Amino acid sequence: MPRVLPVYFFLFLALSCVAQTRTGLDVLSNEKFAMLKGKRIGFICNQTSLSSTDEFGPDLLLAAKVKLVAIFSPEHGFSGIRKAGVESDTATSYKGIPIYSLYGGTRKPTKAMLAGITTLVFDIQDIGVRPYTYLSTMVLAMEAAAENKVEFIVLDRPNPLGGERIEGNILDTTLKSFVGQVPVPYIHGMTLGELAQMAKGERWFTDASKLHLHVIKLRNWRRHMDWSATKLEWTAPSPNIPTPDAALGAAMVGAIGELGILSIGMGTDAPFQRIGSRLISQITLRQTIDSIKPFNVRIVEENYSAPFEYSTKYYNGIRFELPDSAFVGELYPMQFKLLQTLIRSDTNLLRSYNATTFSTKNMFDKVTGTRELRRCIESGGDLEELFGKWRTESARFREARKKYLLYY
Repeated sequence: MPRVLPVYFFLFLALSCVAQTRTGLDVLSNEKFAMLKGKRIGFICNQTSLSSTDEFGPDLLLAAKVKLVAIFSPEHGFSGIRKAGVESDTATSYKGIPIYSLYGGTRKPTKAMLAGITTLVFDIQDIGVRPYTYLSTMVLAMEAAAENKVEFIVLDRPNPLGGERIEGNILDTTLKSFVGQVPVPYIHGMTLGELAQMAKGERWFTDASKLHLHVIKLRNWRRHMDWSATKLEWTAPSPNIPTPDAALGAAMVGAIGELGILSIGMGTDAPFQRIGSRLISQITLRQTIDSIKPFNVRIVEENYSAPFEYSTKYYNGIRFELPDSAFVGELYPMQFKLLQTLIRSDTNLLRSYNATTFSTKNMFDKVTGTRELRRCIESGGDLEELFGKWRTESARFREARKKYLLYY
């Protein structure tokens, strides 16, 4: 009589055989880049344009005899090593292919840059938060493509925060900027391929209806998956996002770092996973965090040093040991409750905040996509009431995005 194996054995077998996620680049490569043959390609990419076998996107196109006319690089440059905010128009090339910077005098491909190009291909890893400028680069490039009758193809990549988490306010469009190009929540829960479809469908850029758009979908990716579940190797999309944990941390504390009165670990071995100050003690910081219980994470008391211009600064600080991105609980809002509590209760930090320049506060408004938040923090207003409004906005966005989703 044959042995009957229990159901859980087959469940275990199925789970252990979960396939690696295949990126849009992987899919196109597997098809030998057939859809690019006979076209003149402009490739918007950086060091994250890697296949699952660690082959570089431009090299794969050249090996497949695709006509690669030009390369376009985003913030941080083609190699991804330039510091945030450092612009460049330096003319460079890769294997004889000219590289145009989209983070210098122009942030949108010009007609001259697009001369002779029939198709723009976009392949860059995002981190899942609205201010991360690769989203803005994509949307502006889509607009340029539509205006110049150029086809646009997105090689999709996973959202490292997963596809279910949506948090924060929708961008106030009067604050539209390069750190906030489209009206989505701070944590949007979409891939760039899905956002490309939504930007076109909702007409978030000029001549959107005229754009000939294709998205090369991921394989073996579901909305609930965090980065580790993809089985893909992580390549830092920028210097301060060296790990998937840093991407999670950017969603959790990145916005308050814009004001410059609290350190968030930039330049350390754990960027976006620390909070520190030279103005307040470690015990004050720890007690304040404990009092508001802002994050469902383990907190470690750990002072640290970080480079600052031409010197090193030392901070009284704490470090977060982060859960995976699928944990239940809000990531984004509570950093502002921490900030409000600290500046109201500590005169040193209050003086530092009051000395913050108008331009710095204006950038904070652009990054957070709202003026209401800063005013609430300054006035001691009810942040919980504001967070409630954000949850309503996020719920509205969750409904609006449904028709553009590619994965479930």
